[in-house]
Amino acid sequence: MQSQSDDLTPTEQNDFIAAGSQLPEFWQRPDIEWGRKKALLRSLIDKVILQRVVRDRITIRIVWRGGEVTEREVEPRVHALSALSRGAEMEVRLLELAHQGDDDAAIAAKLTKEGFRSPRRSYVPVRTVQIVRQRHRVLRQSTPARSHHIPGWLTVSELAMAADVSRSWIRHRIRNGVISVRQNALHKRVLFPDAAATIAAIQELKSGVRQHLDFNPPATE
Repeated sequence: MQSQSDDLTPTEQNDFIAAGSQLPEFWQRPDIEWGRKKALLRSLIDKVILQRVVRDRITIRIVWRGGEVTEREVEPRVHALSALSRGAEMEVRLLELAHQGDDDAAIAAKLTKEGFRSPRRSYVPVRTVQIVRQRHRVLRQSTPARSHHIPGWLTVSELAMAADVSRSWIRHRIRNGVISVRQNALHKRVLFPDAAATIAAIQELKSGVRQHLDFNPPATE
């Protein structure tokens, strides 16, 4: 039941209508209590209609007393990228930019400019770009992949890119002994033979065809 304190007198309603052009300033006045603001709105609005067009878009239709109608759309938070109307399109575009060599911040800015957003933001955060890129095992390259290439050898990063796995995937299997490889004595880093057989062996390990790989040189070497 509506309380008497929320009702406006005819004089208050007339004053409010006359001050329509000054409404934004009036609304910000600290001496106007929220209860009075709600009462003022009720004197102007006939009804509000909400309609969920799709999962990530709601249409708001305000019918004002007198018959005027105001419509607008809002984009509520959703639980995942797949719940966005343009989620699949954004993912394709994101990966396209990543493959072109754009860094995560540049990708986020471009996607936002193109009208995309994340599930919980009105823009695309850098973190969203990182999550999608890493989920698809697209490595970010700040420099060309072969800028420090050692002839005859592949670094962990180079092998990961060539075999379409992540660097962490390879490093984890080195740590647990699934991939046996020693640090190169000359270059002081883990290196793999730069050969098609090396890449094929990693892919076979990934697919489960092989359970262990040994890249250590024979004892006679």
